[in-house]
Amino acid sequence: MVSELKIKHNSRSGLVYRYREGNKDHGPPILLLHGLGGDENAMWILEQGILEGGFKIAPRGLFEVGESGYSWVKGPLQGWPTRDDFTPSVEALKNLVEELEAEFILRREDLYLMGFSQGAALAFAAASDPDLRPKAVISTAGFLPKGDFTNLKDLPIFWGHGSRDEWIPIERARSDAIFLRDFGAKIRFCETDVGHKLGMECLNGLKRWMEEVFISE
Repeated sequence: MVSELKIKHNSRSGLVYRYREGNKDHGPPILLLHGLGGDENAMWILEQGILEGGFKIAPRGLFEVGESGYSWVKGPLQGWPTRDDFTPSVEALKNLVEELEAEFILRREDLYLMGFSQGAALAFAAASDPDLRPKAVISTAGFLPKGDFTNLKDLPIFWGHGSRDEWIPIERARSDAIFLRDFGAKIRFCETDVGHKLGMECLNGLKRWMEEVFISE
């Protein structure tokens, strides 16, 4: 039986989030990070591509953008956000994870960070923080912000991208993945003939990859 979605506000981090309770024996805890203009409801459509049964948390970005959306960086920015631009959101995630560990008996070292677009960039920024290094990172239609990511060595990473992505060119995704692989990250790269989203082949590939990583733990 799938547990119901619940909503909560974390007073320390300032984050509103939705979550679905789960069992660590059935799947890993996953932090779902939306893209620019999204909110705590945007990432649940990708549930079909991840393991069922684990705890899932989807926070809302710290900064308002547009009429009803949110961002993980404070704008306006000149060009692509850097790792340092994500620092306030990384700190908020650290506070959120601290509360989740206390309330739901989660362990941050078991956590998977899964982000879409800007949320994927945040996932990489958070994973590079020694106090928040996760078990794995999942990037969907994402990019690697400029910064030092040498400490992501041996980290399992799934990267799904559309070859016709109109926002984050496939060439950038490929070069970012190679950059991480050169530092020793364990990259599984998947691309399909779609735009700025995760194609069905990569969605199915994501679930198989998660099964492999989770079973090997």
